[in-house]
Amino acid sequence: MDEISQWGIAALIGISIAAFLAWFNKSGSDFKDGFEPKSERTKKKN
Repeated sequence: MDEISQWGIAALIGISIAAFLAWFNKSGSDFKDGFEPKSERTKKKN
């Protein structure tokens, strides 16, 4: 039972770190493209 809970905690930590890195990468790319107007960026993405 202890191993299962350890794996669960490790999975939660891994997912939270992965989500943070994904958010950080997205915010970083938005910051680089921040010189362009937002309307122009959304048109390119869609």
